[in-house]
Amino acid sequence: MAMSYRPSTLLSGLRLAFLRGIVWSLIGMIYAPLFTGLVELLNLAGWDRFAYVVAASLTGAVCAVLYGARQVALISTGLGVVVGVTFLILAVGGVGFLQAVLSAAALAAILGLLVAFPERCSRHVAGKALAGLVAGATGGSVLAIAEPLHAAAFSVVAVVAFLVSVTGVLYVATVNWWVALTHRMQLEARTCHRLESSIMAILAAVGAGSVWMVSGPLVPGGEGMWHQASLAMHRTIPEAVLAGLCGGAIAGFLLQSFRFSWVHEL
Repeated sequence: MAMSYRPSTLLSGLRLAFLRGIVWSLIGMIYAPLFTGLVELLNLAGWDRFAYVVAASLTGAVCAVLYGARQVALISTGLGVVVGVTFLILAVGGVGFLQAVLSAAALAAILGLLVAFPERCSRHVAGKALAGLVAGATGGSVLAIAEPLHAAAFSVVAVVAFLVSVTGVLYVATVNWWVALTHRMQLEARTCHRLESSIMAILAAVGAGSVWMVSGPLVPGGEGMWHQASLAMHRTIPEAVLAGLCGGAIAGFLLQSFRFSWVHEL
């Protein structure tokens, strides 16, 4: 019986590792263009290597909410995309990137205050967002410290692959602690609507901004920092997405190999 059980257990483990690798590679595919676009914007704004910390933090928080708080993520991101597309179509008379981002954030914030979601605080959205934020900040800080010590600037492939894998592992390893902390502090009990509203505003702003960043080369006569960042992002996005896929697959395989929880039930 023991001889027949072990191969079956090994095969089951490999299947789960493969499945988890696919799930996290899809997350990496989302992570890559978002992080790359944010880094390009921050670099143009003069943030230099600290752009890694801010971009990785925000991208980690956004991807954590997309992975773990589906109601808030779907509604706010969808709203942001709709607003972004609408403003892009009506991009006349000075209406542009910043107006689209701020309008999407304002609408999502109002919606978050008015709507009561079926699941209390959308499956612990505050703790999950904090876990993603800190995990991303940790990976970004390592890059910000290490790059000046390196002979040349890190390639986008190395940066994205590193951040996706590190952020994913750190998120899964710490999210239970962050959720427990927000529960002990009674953040969700006292400020649930305000937390949801704030996170929805960020996600909607990201959704609207992403539409403009992706559409940059298609906008005739585009100008401003966002347009330059969009063009720079499009030059590196194929490599970044491939790196995100590979980094996510590595993260998923490692998480399953070391028997980390899937944390989807939180």
